[in-house]
Amino acid sequence: MTVRTILPFAAALLTFHNAAADDRLPVWELGLGGGFIRIPDYRGSDEAQVYPYPFVMPIYRGRHLQADEEGIKGVLGETSRLRFDISLDGNVPVTNDNDARRGMDDLDPVLQIGPMLRYKPWTSPVQQRSLILDLPFRAALALGNGVDYVGYAITPRLSYRQRLDLPGGPWKWSTGISAFYGSEDLHRYYYEVDPIDATSWRPAYKASAGYGGWRLQTNLYRRDPKKLVSVYALYDDVRDATFADSPLVRSNGGFTVGVLVTWFFIQSKDLVEVKQWEWDSR
Repeated sequence: MTVRTILPFAAALLTFHNAAADDRLPVWELGLGGGFIRIPDYRGSDEAQVYPYPFVMPIYRGRHLQADEEGIKGVLGETSRLRFDISLDGNVPVTNDNDARRGMDDLDPVLQIGPMLRYKPWTSPVQQRSLILDLPFRAALALGNGVDYVGYAITPRLSYRQRLDLPGGPWKWSTGISAFYGSEDLHRYYYEVDPIDATSWRPAYKASAGYGGWRLQTNLYRRDPKKLVSVYALYDDVRDATFADSPLVRSNGGFTVGVLVTWFFIQSKDLVEVKQWEWDSR
């Protein structure tokens, strides 16, 4: 499986902020799943791709390294109100099949990685409700023939979480809003048009650092001992972004939607006590 086929679902998994109830759970699990994600080529693109196929989901619940229903992260330390993580995000590759980028170089998939400070200002034991403020600072790395640094992003997010008692058992729902701030290099990677790529319908454009728009997202999920079900949607808005007048921006907003179902068929006999910080009402 190539990086191009792996990354769309990797990006989805990093964004499906799922959580199981506090319990003793297997140290590791291996799941086989299927579903789809429809995602724009890049924020501001008027074209999107749908990626449907099966995939394998590994889960590891270590003390400091965790790859679980919330994504892949490194836990550096936490209290009841504060947590310090190493967080990941990702963007899919873009080819010149995209009409706005016709004749331009393809864009490699981008992995974003860096520290994230999390603050939980409010919790309630009623239906496990909480507000969480995330402050991530991530370096952006293009993954092509090698690894190239292409800038950094700061994406503060405020999210609300609540357990819902729905048919079939308890589900967990979260919704949040994010703001995007990017470096000049990162905005150049996606939105700059060099003079050599300029045409009569695509003028040259120089991108700059600054505000990159906002995102509203929501997801609903349920985990039982053998199965995980997730439904996910987000809306990106770039109309007031510093790069909004780039000729490569053809849409002020764009939707990403996805559905994910995973069955866990191999689980370790060793168990570990799991405390979901996001849902802890202390």
